Amino acid sequence: MTNPALEQLRDIHLPQAVPWWPPAPGWWLVAALLMALTIWLSRYFQARYRRQYYRGESQDLLKQIWQDYEQQAGKTSNADRDFIENTLALLRRAGKTAQLSAASNSEVLTGEHLQSIPSPALLEALDEHSAGKLSAALPLQDISERLYRAESKTLTTEQAQCFYAIAKNWLKSKDFKPGKQSGSDS
Repeated sequence: MTNPALEQLRDIHLPQAVPWWPPAPGWWLVAALLMALTIWLSRYFQARYRRQYYRGESQDLLKQIWQDYEQQAGKTSNADRDFIENTLALLRRAGKTAQLSAASNSEVLTGEHLQSIPSPALLEALDEHSAGKLSAALPLQDISERLYRAESKTLTTEQAQCFYAIAKNWLKSKDFKPGKQSGSDS
């Protein structure tokens, strides 16, 4: 015996699969957030690269100045003067891009100010950054004397290396940032 109700049954039809397109609104939101994050990260890293580029260039130029000094150290009488002049000029050029703040006061040395700052004041700022190491190894007045007097004592190797190391560390330091005030309490 067959049941007439069973004969009327038909096969079960599954519903159609949910299509992948168009995605649900939540996926649109996730895609928009990912795109915004990608744009923000690319701009951040591009700006960071631009901010850091001058450091590499400045450090390369400082190495070149040091190599020139090492070659001329015993040969010419102006080797010390040229080394100090070129190093300070390089710090000024790097400072055009960066804003520096002096550790002892709230005066901000902007790129424009750094261009016109006299060498003794720049040396004092460099000494403040080095926590007095520069003036301990080489009195600042002696450095100024070497710049402005034709006949002065020559730098010892240790003094020249100290001056080079402090200038190099200043270029590498976090206090040497373009577009931002360093040392501020914000």
